[in-house]
Amino acid sequence: MKKLFPILLLLGSINLFSQNLVEDFEIQIQNRGLKSNFNKIIVLDSRLDTTNVGVIQKGAFNRKAFLKAKVPLNHQIENVFKALIQSDAKEGELVLNLRDYKFTEITEAFSETGYCYLRADLFVKKESGYEKIDFIDRVFEVNAMDVTKKNIRNGSEKLIQFIEGNLMSFKIGEAYTFDEIKNISNIEKRKTPVYNTNIYVDGIYKDFESFKNQIPSSREYKVTRNKKNVITKLEGVSDGVAFKVDTDFIYCLIDQGKIYLIQKNLFVPVEFKDDDFYFKGRAKVTAKTGDVVLASAFFGIIGGALASNATSEFLMKIDHQNGATVQVTELK
Repeated sequence: MKKLFPILLLLGSINLFSQNLVEDFEIQIQNRGLKSNFNKIIVLDSRLDTTNVGVIQKGAFNRKAFLKAKVPLNHQIENVFKALIQSDAKEGELVLNLRDYKFTEITEAFSETGYCYLRADLFVKKESGYEKIDFIDRVFEVNAMDVTKKNIRNGSEKLIQFIEGNLMSFKIGEAYTFDEIKNISNIEKRKTPVYNTNIYVDGIYKDFESFKNQIPSSREYKVTRNKKNVITKLEGVSDGVAFKVDTDFIYCLIDQGKIYLIQKNLFVPVEFKDDDFYFKGRAKVTAKTGDVVLASAFFGIIGGALASNATSEFLMKIDHQNGATVQVTELK
């Protein structure tokens, strides 16, 4: 993955934006004076792309502009934390691992929809190390005629609420060293069966959970291939009788040890390389308005919002936590 230098949300397509179209991003500090078991927070900005926090639309023609933080996000969050707590807060320490934080907007017929994706882990410092006490991996959606300010305000508030909800926490969790927190993705993969084998179990997988644990929903199936050896049809088999399978409800197929991600009735080959699963795909909006809850929906939205050409092909990878398809770079 390091060799490919992935940019999580296709922001490598610089031709979409004028270099002058940049808007400053700032988290609004709110002095709440809350009781807290912690008087210090360390913020690790471990986002793959730290150059911006997404894209907004500006002006009557909805020109796209990068949303960038002049003051680094980790400093902004530390300042927010100071404003949240009372001066007599107890001498505890939190570590926030900000793994992703992105905004985007989509224009519809009579309104705009704004999305904010937030992924973060929260740890508390203890004698045993840093114990993970909470995490968030969500997409938040708002609607308005001009959604930019509302979207940023809502996304900022969700981040603040995540921290705020743990100020009085007495939770215990799995302990990590500080270096392990910085490399937590690798640690998570080592605990995931599919990232630690080169022999994959044949079968139909209804969701990412079954795929990552290598427990197929069914091992009885039949495939049809064309003259180019490309899979064109998948059927289930029961008591020797083949029946139609609705591929809309299937995550992937493993046949003869090879992985095929199922997208719009296409069986897309997947390759494991540099500790990630990669494939070639097209950028399309895959989430329905009002349906956005999990991060897996967000990547389809951002792809539709940023892609210069809806039929362009991209190198993509599978997100190791939720199975989302993450755009890496456009294939020329």
